[in-house]
Amino acid sequence: MRRLWHWGGIVFVLALSLRLVHAFQMSASPLFTMPAVDAATYSEQAVSLAEGNWLGRGQGPFWQPPLYPYFLGLIKLAFPESFYYVSRFVQALIGSLTCVLLYLVGRRLFGSGVGFIGALIAAVYGPLIYFDARLLPAGLATLLTLVSLLLLMRAVERPTKPIFIASGFALGLASLTAAVLAALIPGVAIWLFYWLRKKAALAVVAFLLGAVLAIAPVTLRNYTIGGDFVPISYNGGVNFYIGNNANSEQTLALRPGWEWEELVALPLREGITRPSSKSLFFYRQALEYIQDAPLDYMGLLAAKTAQFWRGDEIERNQEMYYWRKYSSVLAGALWKWGVAFPFGLVSPLALLGLIVYIRRQGFALPVLFVLGYSFAVISFFVAARYRLPIVPLLVLFAAYGGSWLYARWRQRPLRQALLPTAVLALLMLLVNWDLPPMDGRGKAATHNDLGNAYLQQGRYDLALLKYEQATRLDSTYWQAWFNLGSLRALRGDLRGALPILLSVLEHERERADVWSNVAGVYVGLGQYQQAAEVLEQAVVAAPRGDLYEALENVYAMMGKPRRDEGEE
Repeated sequence: MRRLWHWGGIVFVLALSLRLVHAFQMSASPLFTMPAVDAATYSEQAVSLAEGNWLGRGQGPFWQPPLYPYFLGLIKLAFPESFYYVSRFVQALIGSLTCVLLYLVGRRLFGSGVGFIGALIAAVYGPLIYFDARLLPAGLATLLTLVSLLLLMRAVERPTKPIFIASGFALGLASLTAAVLAALIPGVAIWLFYWLRKKAALAVVAFLLGAVLAIAPVTLRNYTIGGDFVPISYNGGVNFYIGNNANSEQTLALRPGWEWEELVALPLREGITRPSSKSLFFYRQALEYIQDAPLDYMGLLAAKTAQFWRGDEIERNQEMYYWRKYSSVLAGALWKWGVAFPFGLVSPLALLGLIVYIRRQGFALPVLFVLGYSFAVISFFVAARYRLPIVPLLVLFAAYGGSWLYARWRQRPLRQALLPTAVLALLMLLVNWDLPPMDGRGKAATHNDLGNAYLQQGRYDLALLKYEQATRLDSTYWQAWFNLGSLRALRGDLRGALPILLSVLEHERERADVWSNVAGVYVGLGQYQQAAEVLEQAVVAAPRGDLYEALENVYAMMGKPRRDEGEE
C-alpha cells in the first residue's frame, strides 16, 4: 500500500503541476474567460443553472448530454466571481486523478512497472493536458470511463452486486457526459453474459440497473419538463449525419455560427419541430445514404477508422496546434515534425500492445472498452476530443507493447524480435503518413472567435485585426466579413463598412441581421431612400417583426405616413 501511495503520488503531482502551469499560461488568451462555440454554450448553461433553473424549465429536452453543464453549474454557484479559474483548477485535479486511476488499472493488468510508465505518459500527454484546460466534457468523461472500467475489473474478479451496480452507474454517468459512451453499456452486458456464464444473470442485471439509475432521471426530466421522449440528448442525429453522408467532408468542415445554423435548421424547413423528430430526421438522412451507396459507405468507414488511429489531432470547432504559442507546456507536449507527437507514437505501440494482449488474454474488458468505444466514435465521426476518453487506455497498451517488445530484444534468438519490430515500424509509418502541416497562424474560425472575444472586452482595434485576419485566411467566410463590417460601422467608419456589408448581403440574403445592418449604415449616412429600399426587400427575403418596425421608422424619417399594420 505504501508503494501504491508513493508511485501514485508522483504521478498525481507531476500531472497536476503541468496542468496548472498550462492553465495559467492559457489565461493570457481572451477565450479563457470568454469561451467560444461549445465551451460558450456550456458556460451559458452553467450560469442559467446557478441562477436557480436546475430543471431547465422552458428549454425543452437536453440538446447536449447534461452532466457537464451541471458540473460547471455547481462550480459557478459556489465560485461566481472566479468561475473560469476554479473550473480549470477542478478539471486539473480531475485530469491528475485520471492519471492515478490509470496507474491502478495498469497495475491490475500488467503489473506496477507498466502501470507506472503508462500513468507517467498520461501525466505529460499533450492532448489530455490541453482538454483539462478547456471548458469541454472530455476530461470528466475520461475519468468516469476509467472509474467504470476499474470497478468492472474488481467486480469480475470478486463478483458482488453492489460493485456491478456501481460500475454501471459510473458508465451511465459517463454517458451523460459524452453520449457516445452509452454504446459501451450493451457491449459490457453482452461481455458479462459470455464471460461469467453461470453468474452472468445477476451481474448483468446489477450492471444494467446501475446504468439505468444514472440515465433514467435525465430521460424522465426530458419527458416531464421537456415534453419529449429523449433518453439523454437529441444532438445525436445531426452528429451521425455529419459523419455519414455523401458530402461528409463538407459537413465536417462546417463552421460554428451561420453555417451550423443552416444545417440544424433543415428539419424546420420540412415542418419538423419536435426535438426527437429532428434527431430522427438526420438519422434517416444518413441511413438513406448508407442504404443507397453501401460501397461508398464502406470506404467512408475505412477512412474514419484510419483517422481514428492516425497520429494527427483532428480539430473540432477549434484547432489545438495554434494554442501552442500560448503554452510552453503544450509546445513541448504537442507537435508535428515528421511524427505527430504524442499520438503518432502512442497509436502504433498501442496497436502492438493490443495484438499481444488479445493473443494472451482474449477479448478482456480493457479490449472491449477500446474496440467498442473506437467503433462507436468511428460510426459518427472522428475528432480529438471524442477520441480522448479512450486515450489513457491506449497509452497503457502502448506502454505494454513497448515493454513486451523490449523484452523480446533481450531474449535469444534476436530474430524473434525482428517481425514485431517491422510491424511496429510499418504502423508508425502509416499513422504518420502525409500529415497536414502544423500551421501556427491559426485558421479563419479561430481568429473570428478571438475577434468576438476582443469585441466583448471592448478592445476594438484587436477585434478588427482578428476579423481582418479571418477574412484574409478565407475570403468566403461571410460571418467574419459581417463581423468586420458591423464593427467598422459601430466605430463610425460607415463608408468603409457599407461595401463589406453589401458584399455579405449578396451571399446571405436570408439573414435578417445582415439586411438590418445594411439599412442601419444607410440611415447613418443620411441615405434614407436607400435604407427604405433595402428594408422593403428585407421584409420579403427575411420577414421578421423588427425589420417591419425599422422600415416604419425609416418612412417616418422620410416624412412618409406610417402604414397601418395590416396594409401591404
